[in-house]
Amino acid sequence: MSAFESPFQNASITSALDRKIILHVGEQHFVTTRETLTHQSGFFSSLLSGRWSDVQPDGSYFIDADANLFGHILRYLRRGVLPVFYDSTKGHDHSLYLQVLEEAKYFQIPRLVEWLENKEYLRAVRIIHSDEKREGASDVTETIEGADTEIEYHPVWKTQKVYVCPRGIGRHRGHPEACGRKCRGAQGDEEAKYEDEEVLRMLVVRKETIFDRNICVRGR
Repeated sequence: MSAFESPFQNASITSALDRKIILHVGEQHFVTTRETLTHQSGFFSSLLSGRWSDVQPDGSYFIDADANLFGHILRYLRRGVLPVFYDSTKGHDHSLYLQVLEEAKYFQIPRLVEWLENKEYLRAVRIIHSDEKREGASDVTETIEGADTEIEYHPVWKTQKVYVCPRGIGRHRGHPEACGRKCRGAQGDEEAKYEDEEVLRMLVVRKETIFDRNICVRGR
């Protein structure tokens, strides 16, 4: 030992190396720690207990699993955040949920198994639909607050009866209450006149996706 080396420093380095674990899964290598793997996984608690000699010549552990699916498992073990596979267009990816569930069972992770088996992830995403009817084509576009809000516009042309002032006053059109005595005098005994007019009506449909991250952290 060098005069400048401390036995405590060497112990610290050795401890750090003991905690570092290299996993060979499929064609990929994953580097993590013993604490991450054994905290919730019965499989890794047993594998790294020292009772089995499954270490490869390069010091890594071979895990017979799909590397892409294992990425989801390791992500959960590292952060403890329960997964939600949701796309605003396609919805929940139930096929992926089932695949990850099988891996969670294999790696013996009870909390993750319960989340997936009981479909608790459905509570993490809430969809709110609303609609609004508008007259005319003005203000068709609007600012969308947040990337999780979608707006659809559905224009419809309707024919409606519109009141026509007997004196031909434009601002009275469609507003019979605006006509006074002179208008009524001009109308005489004739019935009020109405004309057909095409009117644009817009149905605005909003879809808002609300994601509750707290449920993914707590699990309940």
